[in-house]
Amino acid sequence: MLASVENKAPAVTSGGKTIELKNLKYSEFASQETYCFEASVYIDGKKAGTVSNQGCGGCHSYHPNTLYPLLKAEADKLPAEEVDLGGHIFTMTPDADTIISELVTQALQAKDLKAGMRRRILFIGEDGSVYETKPMAAADLAKQLCRPNLHEVLKTKTILNLLPFPEALSIYIKGAK
Repeated sequence: MLASVENKAPAVTSGGKTIELKNLKYSEFASQETYCFEASVYIDGKKAGTVSNQGCGGCHSYHPNTLYPLLKAEADKLPAEEVDLGGHIFTMTPDADTIISELVTQALQAKDLKAGMRRRILFIGEDGSVYETKPMAAADLAKQLCRPNLHEVLKTKTILNLLPFPEALSIYIKGAK
């Protein structure tokens, strides 16, 4: 079963094009080595095609065939990233799959954050990690979020529920890594 995920976080490449996924359907149970998903790809607000992956470790599938070169051209404008894996430094060059996978990850993290904030207070601890309170009813959550001393009670400077969603998502992503 594919679950729909709403994504409001586009990727903007250094070339200035905005790439976003819409109509994202994700299947957690079928995701083995890679995400199992399908989505519509929009470039600068115009539908450019669709992308999918069966979740078995292969590359993404692009339709029409001209979609991959468009995304690859945008990925080529992005800087390479150095990654440390067990003391070995590798240079990763972004490609079309990198852009799409990052967008799927962002959409899933946004969904996770929304679900967490629906019944819990999410906040950043002194170590930079994301913490959450126990679940509570919506009325109790609203009451707690209005407490003037909430920051002191939770011993935090940052309560994600009280921030604009894009800012909360950015902090959440950093704290979740």
